[in-house]
Amino acid sequence: MIACSIALSWIAAAATAMLLVLLGEGVDRIAAGGRMSQRGVLECAVLAVIAGAGVGVGQWLSQWAASSTERRLRQAVMSRVLQMGPTGTRRRTGALLSMATTSVERTAHYRAGFLGPIVGSITTPLLVLTVMAVTISPGIALRLAALIVLVPLAIGSFRRLVRPVGAAYRRSQARLTAAFLEALQGLDTLVYARAAGRTAAQLAHRGEQHRRSLMRLLAGNQLLILVVDAAFSLTVVVAGGVLAVARVSSGRLSVGQGIAVVLMTILVIGPVDVVGQFFYIGVVGRAHQAILRRHLETGRPASRAGTATGASPRVPTSAGTSPRDSTAAGRSPRDSTAAGRSPRDSTAAGDRSREAPATGGSLRAPTAQGTSPDPRRPALELDDVSASWTPGRPVLTGVSIRVDPGETVALVGPSGIGKSTLSALVQGHLTPTAGTVWVDGMDTRTTDPRELRSRLAVVEQRPFLFLGTIADNLRMAAPKASEADLWAALGVAGLAEEVGAMPLGLQTPVGERGRTLSGGQAQRLAIARVALRDAPILILDEPTSEVDLAAEAQILAALRRLAEGRTVLLIAHRPQAILSADRVINLAELQEGR
Repeated sequence: MIACSIALSWIAAAATAMLLVLLGEGVDRIAAGGRMSQRGVLECAVLAVIAGAGVGVGQWLSQWAASSTERRLRQAVMSRVLQMGPTGTRRRTGALLSMATTSVERTAHYRAGFLGPIVGSITTPLLVLTVMAVTISPGIALRLAALIVLVPLAIGSFRRLVRPVGAAYRRSQARLTAAFLEALQGLDTLVYARAAGRTAAQLAHRGEQHRRSLMRLLAGNQLLILVVDAAFSLTVVVAGGVLAVARVSSGRLSVGQGIAVVLMTILVIGPVDVVGQFFYIGVVGRAHQAILRRHLETGRPASRAGTATGASPRVPTSAGTSPRDSTAAGRSPRDSTAAGRSPRDSTAAGDRSREAPATGGSLRAPTAQGTSPDPRRPALELDDVSASWTPGRPVLTGVSIRVDPGETVALVGPSGIGKSTLSALVQGHLTPTAGTVWVDGMDTRTTDPRELRSRLAVVEQRPFLFLGTIADNLRMAAPKASEADLWAALGVAGLAEEVGAMPLGLQTPVGERGRTLSGGQAQRLAIARVALRDAPILILDEPTSEVDLAAEAQILAALRRLAEGRTVLLIAHRPQAILSADRVINLAELQEGR
């Protein structure tokens, strides 16, 4: 695109310069009592069309290229965000929003709408002077060319001068965007804490800082325009006019050639105006391009060389036995009963087998995906795993756990011991610093994350519901699901009757983050969404910690239905949730007993 833009600028400049030469010859012929030939008139018309087409196509190309570049950059930014996952983007919502909107837009205009025209503007004067040297006067062209050297020198000097200003502007804009978005997201908390006034004052202060940084940037832009106009435009125009008048007076140039020299001199300085017009885009664009470059090129996760087909499934050395001993399989050496006891009584087991969806429709049987293809292979296994969020500050050290296919294991321990970190490891959001994490026989380090997560379904502590209807949120998991499938999933979650009583049914809006639903309803809607995912391994990250006891009972009943035929890793504190497990692993005891 840059090459095409430069080429079009050259074509337009060369055609305009030749047009001025022909007009000068026409003036001489008219002054001598003649007139321009039909061929001359035709040539002038053709050159005018070429010059106009070059300018018009160049402008259209810049706009089209900017739009195309913006779309591709935004796709690259969002692809990188998805690669980073929840752990890499946590607490960065405002910065990422600013990057995906303002930074992408400014970088696209810089790359597609600035670089080509600015290079063309700097180089076309040399092309015009070449035409002048060949057709009119090499001496005048050479003298004017010496003055043109001032342009890149002035631009280079001012670019170095205002580079810190552009970076400061970019930082202030990013901080303002992030602070404003965070204030909106935490508006309830700010109001309850009576901190809304203080936050508004802080936002106003940040806005004033941003305004000042913008004014400094614009002041630098205006100063450059003043210097270029004073040091270049005025000098070149005066020099061209003086040289043309002197040559015409001495008889070395005709009147028509003198007029052509003056007009071509104006043509020489014309593109320099682009420097001032595009300077703001260039400075801001370079700053935002640096942001995107750091986002796209740094902080990448560890290499995932393998894929689902390339990763080697891990098969234990003997049926039903892990290569590690029983301690590695998740049993604390201090208390094997603490890791292996079954708190669930026969009544709970009977309830689990009897419960069924409350309304029509049927989901796919989970057996195709709901159990490991090889019963000898653990569904989940952590082999001497250590992990940390910050280098030098380990959260997990030497943890080994095995969860067999179809087993429900509760993971308990005090806050901060690393339960959520272990969940992030299993989901592939975090790479272990030591050891290996296996999910259905696949190493999380080398397996394609999409293949890995196709085996997993997760119910989070605070489920995220998208702005839209109940059906829209369910179809996030299965876009092609029929209404019967949606009702069946709601039946699994124990929510079908409540949704059926709503006037709009499946088309009921859930509001932003599910505000129109109760906490229990939102959690059960997330469970219904997971039921549609129909993955063989289920991770429950404290799914009842945000609801009251009545809602907890409904959610636990839904989870028992959902867990049928699946492997379940349950992270929980509440006793009622732990009672549904086949085995309990105390993560604190497991790390202490190494």
